[in-house]
Amino acid sequence: MKKYWLIARVVIVLSVIHMGPVVAFADSDVSFFAPPPLSTPSGQTIRFAVFSDPHYYDSALGTTGEAFEAYLNSDRKMIRESEAILKSAISKMLQDNIRFVLVSGDLTKDGELSGHTEFAAYLKDLEDSGIQVYVVPGNHDINNPDAVSYSGATTTSVPSISPDDFARIYDQFGFEQAIARDPNSLSYLVEPVAGLCILAMDSCRYLENVDTPIVGGRFSQETLDWILGQIAWARAGNKQIIGFMHHGVVAHYSMEPLLFADYLVDDWARVSKLFADAGMRMVFTGHYHGQDVVKRSIKTTDAPSFIFDVETGSFVTYPVPYRIVTLSPASYPIPYQPAALNNATSLATIESRFITEIDYDTGGVPFRQYALQYLEDGLLVIAQTILVNDFGLDPVAAQAYAPDVVKAFEANYTGDENPDQETLQTVYSYLRMPDPALKLIGMGLLSLWNDPAPADNNLTIDLRTGAAFPLAVP
Repeated sequence: MKKYWLIARVVIVLSVIHMGPVVAFADSDVSFFAPPPLSTPSGQTIRFAVFSDPHYYDSALGTTGEAFEAYLNSDRKMIRESEAILKSAISKMLQDNIRFVLVSGDLTKDGELSGHTEFAAYLKDLEDSGIQVYVVPGNHDINNPDAVSYSGATTTSVPSISPDDFARIYDQFGFEQAIARDPNSLSYLVEPVAGLCILAMDSCRYLENVDTPIVGGRFSQETLDWILGQIAWARAGNKQIIGFMHHGVVAHYSMEPLLFADYLVDDWARVSKLFADAGMRMVFTGHYHGQDVVKRSIKTTDAPSFIFDVETGSFVTYPVPYRIVTLSPASYPIPYQPAALNNATSLATIESRFITEIDYDTGGVPFRQYALQYLEDGLLVIAQTILVNDFGLDPVAAQAYAPDVVKAFEANYTGDENPDQETLQTVYSYLRMPDPALKLIGMGLLSLWNDPAPADNNLTIDLRTGAAFPLAVP
């Protein structure tokens, strides 16, 4: 059924696909306009880190046997290595001269109580060094029926956690510091620096979990109203406000809403417009395990607005990234704006860092190479399965076409995609095929390879105007 659901939409999608090397969103252009006043602490420079989807796993739950290997073969996550990766990342962040850290969900493999307890202990290492941590849950973290231990060919259910447990375990990582909390979710507002508000937004649907965890995200109307109220409060107080959440709030490539809707919050186009119109200019997201930055410009007859979705990859998926963000005053004024605004912390400089070494036996292979091979091997199995089950290809054809899918996803996870002519010709060859399923695959590949501005890994964003500039990093 899913195969026909997808193919039925081929004609619709084809009508909006341009057969050229770049397929851009109409509302993802860079605009040079001055939005309504938005200020931040005058003269301050604020530096913080962002990481996502650490998927921490308590190794005491089992790391060998038929059942555990079957789990690993169904995914692309370096679960065995998750603790070693986290340790290395914390060690690096302790040297990064940061004030606080944002963690945008999927803290654990599958919401295991023991995993949450151990992960929180590692976060305390950061806080003990004077670095505040703020967290939001991901779709794996709460009420997860997939929380199990492994022994041989057997899995056994282990305790997961409730929303109240999450707030208790991570009390000192956002909830204790909150100046406002949503009574209907785990969303909260903090002000780590006077004049800078961080809005933690809980987009997960763990209350609906029964036999399987819900992957997609959604805001109830009550929570959405609360979020918009916090943005309005911050704006009324002339404060900067930045959000973070698990699910994407803007589509990162043209076919993501069609092929991977669960990685975006429900009704994302409306939600992102509401956020932008309310005055929130930047949201840090995760979930997809990719490195990508996308801008949505809202063009209306009233004052135009914009929002950036800064998606950060996973600690357990190549390229194993995290981000360092520096908010700083602009060195140039914007005409017709008050001098106070021009001196505000209005530039966001985003730099990507990567974990390159871990204390784990990688068989003598450098960790970056090890992680890349792990991703490619995992994606190859997943791609073949999807091509057979969802696109109706026979196993031989799936095996032949899967490497093209792997190459596109690998580039998408890494960010700043830059396909060569040979790759583009391969993609266009799919679009010329008469088989609707292969044509749809080609459209998906073209969408993945397309990477309109801004840059994905290293860039500077002017939060006053929406202008974004690539950042040269040695």
